[in-house]
Amino acid sequence: MDTNTSPEALQRITLAVEHTRLSLYVPRSEERFYRDAGEEIATTLRIYRYKYPNRSEVPAEGYLAMAAIDIATRYKQVHTALEARKQTLTPRLVEINEELEALIRQARQLIDDPPTSSR
Repeated sequence: MDTNTSPEALQRITLAVEHTRLSLYVPRSEERFYRDAGEEIATTLRIYRYKYPNRSEVPAEGYLAMAAIDIATRYKQVHTALEARKQTLTPRLVEINEELEALIRQARQLIDDPPTSSR
């Protein structure tokens, strides 16, 4: 969540999650993220209710707990994949940056000290 919590920067939204309407103050710039998160929770809850239709096997808060674990697991997977991707790309980006800096130095040298043409 954005750290700017001035009243002008916040917006009140209502999300429906698990038969509950939640009223939240969220940063205006992040409203879409909160609404999408609410939809993701609702979708994941529907999936678990379909997978486990026998409510006697699942406690009252069980579906919400399953959805939370599912979403947190997906978050961790995406975060881990992003970190792995950064580890792979960083050395290559450093190499490319060094090559570009060398080319820029060469171009500057050619501009500052143009080769003399012999006629």
